[in-house]
Amino acid sequence: MKKIEKVPEGAENYYRMAINALFVASPERILEYFDRAIAAHPVYAMAWNEKANFLSHLGKYEEAIQCYDKAIKLDPGLSEAYYNKGMTLKKMGKTKEAEPCIEYGVKLSSKSI
Repeated sequence: MKKIEKVPEGAENYYRMAINALFVASPERILEYFDRAIAAHPVYAMAWNEKANFLSHLGKYEEAIQCYDKAIKLDPGLSEAYYNKGMTLKKMGKTKEAEPCIEYGVKLSSKSI
């Protein structure tokens, strides 16, 4: 079962602003919102994961991997972070590293149902 994280309102507001601005606002603005959410609540694993997704979308794979690793460290049960990290590794051509991440993410996800 996933743990329920209490996220301070300010952090949640910036996180929602980032999500709502995806692909509408400038990449700099979106990253600023993620950074502000993380600054307001540094242990906000989902914000780290979503920031990583956006970085991966921008082709900033190394930065994305660092953010996925942070999300995983903060919440080892966050299946999305493992899966997304694997998909980013795949984009980088690191298939052997990617497959275990993807498989573990799927396994974790199926356990939480």
